Amino acid sequence: MYDLKTTPLGEFDVAVFGGGISGVFAAVSAARAGAKVILIERSGSLGGVLTEGLVPRMMDSKNKGGIVRELFSFLDSRGMSGARSGAKDPETGKLLPGDLVDVEACKYFFDRITADVGVKVMLYSQVAALDMDGSRIASALIVSELGNYSLTAKIYIDATGSGHAAAMAGCSWEFGEPDSGEPQPVSMGSTVVGVKAGFSGTNSHDEKSAYADMLSEYGIKVSAAQVNVVTLPGCKTWTFSANFGYGVTPEDTERLSETTAEGRRELFETVEAHKAIPGFEDLMIVTTSSHIGIREGRRIFGEYRLTDSDILEGRRFDDGMCLVTLGVDVHKTNKDDTTETVRGRKTKPFHIPYRTAVPLGVDNLLLSGRCISGDFYPHAAYRYMGDMASVGEAVGFAAAECAKTGIRPREFDGRAVFRFMKSRGYEM
Repeated sequence: MYDLKTTPLGEFDVAVFGGGISGVFAAVSAARAGAKVILIERSGSLGGVLTEGLVPRMMDSKNKGGIVRELFSFLDSRGMSGARSGAKDPETGKLLPGDLVDVEACKYFFDRITADVGVKVMLYSQVAALDMDGSRIASALIVSELGNYSLTAKIYIDATGSGHAAAMAGCSWEFGEPDSGEPQPVSMGSTVVGVKAGFSGTNSHDEKSAYADMLSEYGIKVSAAQVNVVTLPGCKTWTFSANFGYGVTPEDTERLSETTAEGRRELFETVEAHKAIPGFEDLMIVTTSSHIGIREGRRIFGEYRLTDSDILEGRRFDDGMCLVTLGVDVHKTNKDDTTETVRGRKTKPFHIPYRTAVPLGVDNLLLSGRCISGDFYPHAAYRYMGDMASVGEAVGFAAAECAKTGIRPREFDGRAVFRFMKSRGYEM
């Protein structure tokens, strides 16, 4: 037995596990609603896949209000966002505002907005165990580089991405494509400089295919089959993605470690091989992501599960948290899989209902981010950052209200969430 000496962090209204974009928005929303909030994040910065994973694109954010709009107001006013297509202002030459974002500006914004509302942020920390009292979480063990801690809260929020806290609490979950069981791949992200002058990037499927054909001519093969090269708002660096890692499950740390090393190796060797291509002799990596990008983790079973029919028919719910407007986006689940991402499923705009954030079996836990309750293909349609940020804001509000009134999340009237999000300027 281990003797884990712990230092109490205190008692909170709301404890959020995971400081990705959904967790940040949940923490800020709960604090603004009057809750005493702590946010636990394992890395050294907030933002998750956006910042640590170097995926600087807030897709499906145009119809969003609230904190999403606050973030873009901050970025747009400083020329720190840009259109995916690289469209520029004819007078200044700067990228027009869009869903591409400056990573360092986002880190600053997340630090500032959590501090402004009094969220206690614990970086370099993560939840390691939960003490259960029947169907309630009684306390949480937090481990960090500097020691072990404990905390208690009225309401806990799992924003870990892969549903780690919910699994610790005994929640049931599913994972992977329903027929094969294979998950979407993970990807190592990077930023580069030295892209060929006049090159506009791979902004469409056809451009990605043309780039892949160019690489093939020089004997360069990549695991993702296609390369994503996109200019970032500063117009001096580019995001460069060519790597897929297959078969990473939420409980296989060894495979996660292997694919992280494989991803960095592949990116380095791919960029080095570009030096044989005229115009790309000066291509070089500025940085690779500090955490590999994970598209899919546990999908926790909740009070409601979004299904294929929900997204194909464009269902709306009176407890909707946000309106998803983009479609299914499934990347290759194995090296021989198709690069066609829609998989024959043409969706209509649909709601993510509050009930998907209420897990079965645990009374004082809420879900935020991609671990909410949904089938494989719905997950592939709502996992965009704009939607997961919105879910965070909605869940944070609900958590604060539950803590304030002493009711269980499943007893909370989800219609209040709908009204709250509409009042915050979200298209509902």
